[in-house]
Amino acid sequence: MNFLAHLHLADHCQSHLTGNLLADFVRGDPYRQYSPEVAAGIRLHRFVDGFIDSQPEVRAWRQTFPPVIRRVSGIALDMIWDHYLARHWTTFHRLPLTAFVAQARAEIEDFAEPVPETYQQMTTRMWEQAWLLEYRRAESIHHALARMAARRPKLHALSECPPFLTTHYAALEESFLILYPRLMAASRMYWQENQARLIQPDLAEPSKDEE
Repeated sequence: MNFLAHLHLADHCQSHLTGNLLADFVRGDPYRQYSPEVAAGIRLHRFVDGFIDSQPEVRAWRQTFPPVIRRVSGIALDMIWDHYLARHWTTFHRLPLTAFVAQARAEIEDFAEPVPETYQQMTTRMWEQAWLLEYRRAESIHHALARMAARRPKLHALSECPPFLTTHYAALEESFLILYPRLMAASRMYWQENQARLIQPDLAEPSKDEE
């Protein structure tokens, strides 16, 4: 899942929005770098990533990608899932997407703790170019993949993913509509079962990626 899904799931679980958005830019134990509420949001983001990657439908889709682009299939899927979430937004949230994005932006821009420069650059572009609203258009996802491929040579294969996503558009959408409610339920259960421990640093045990 990409930015929109992580923000939606943070809101769904009543977790810290900035923590969930910041997670991809933080390495190691977040409790050594941020306040407990933010660190807990980072941990929720990591749970979401691990859960979705473990799902049999996602594993099957990754194997369906042609070998030349299979290495970047996870990124392409994360992007297209956000498109379907934006497209079906009213199914999953009470607020219109525009209102949710405005509310999220206000909260995130009010965040006062230090953040990596790369995160700051990303969020600036995200708000200025209205990425989260543009996700409603499949073409915007294709353009985003092309931009990522151009910025990072190791991900050049992303530019070749749009034809696959277009060919399998309806089937991928069907998978999303099965996967996302499952992810919402799993995320809320994880948060409810672990919230007390996650917001108390002395009780939070580092996961393997934090050691």
